[in-house]
Amino acid sequence: MFKKILLMLCTLCSITAMADEQKVLIIGNSYTFCNDLPNVLQAMSNKAKSELIVESYTAGAMSLRGFLDDPQHAKAKALVESGDYDWLILQDQSQTPAYKPEETMDSVRRWTAIAKKNKTKVMLFLTWAHASADTNGKVTPLTSMQEQTSTTYCRAAVANKVKVAPVGEAWARWYKKNPNKPLHVNDMSHPNAQGTYLAACVIHAALTGKPVKVSGALKLGKRTVMNVPKGTAKELQAIANATVKSFSPQKYLDTLAEREQTLPTAAEIKAKLHQGITITEMTELAGEPIHKSANDGRKTYQYRLREGAELVAYGNEADVVENISISAPGKPVEIINTESL
Repeated sequence: MFKKILLMLCTLCSITAMADEQKVLIIGNSYTFCNDLPNVLQAMSNKAKSELIVESYTAGAMSLRGFLDDPQHAKAKALVESGDYDWLILQDQSQTPAYKPEETMDSVRRWTAIAKKNKTKVMLFLTWAHASADTNGKVTPLTSMQEQTSTTYCRAAVANKVKVAPVGEAWARWYKKNPNKPLHVNDMSHPNAQGTYLAACVIHAALTGKPVKVSGALKLGKRTVMNVPKGTAKELQAIANATVKSFSPQKYLDTLAEREQTLPTAAEIKAKLHQGITITEMTELAGEPIHKSANDGRKTYQYRLREGAELVAYGNEADVVENISISAPGKPVEIINTESL
């Protein structure tokens, strides 16, 4: 009798454990497979005992639309249609959300329909922006690209009622605090080990709803899949946890809408341009630049304007603006030589 009771208890425990497991499928490209993010997330889950079973389907440079429409990658759709997963995490090609937002919106809509039909929840892997490096090696993310990327993922999340893992927003927060500790590798696009660890922390916190507290030394069996120094790991965890706790797609979009009303229009800026205008004067007119760089004495300052427009001012060593470009959605780029004003 005792053996039967013990067997029943063991069976019940096994069933309970299986019920707690959450199977996760990540569909993405090199941002996902670089530094083996799926296995880093799996090892993180194992250490935190969060019961995630992580799988992935990836292909270099592939977009979410490509995974749907290219017959070579039909397996991606088939995996979701199998109904074997609790979560589907979607990561689009890095430039598509920023520069082809409607493609990302359409792809997320199509993938979400497939997932929901198979009772699978969807989470969007909001990626980080590319970056630039100055002559001193300081890495600066492309702020405009990050905002466009975040905006598209948030629009898609709100429209389809799905969740977001705000990885790119966590990266942006890290760079503001640690400008000399890059998360990019030399190509200014892909992540180094710390960047992948931060991504895993954000995704884990978003999936479980709990702050990440595991170390940066992670193994699967005897194989080391991540080894971030203890101090750096704690910093990255803090950034990830704070970002996930404070982030909401709708809140992000509402904040953008409020800020939009404070920005000048292109017409307002053009009306005040004059010969010899300086970068300092331009900043007084347009507000703080979203990106700036200096190379061999030449200065480039990028400003955000109302209605999705952007202005780039090109200055010389004397801080005088020589040329200005103004771009707006659906309109040709306008070039203004200030010497002709």
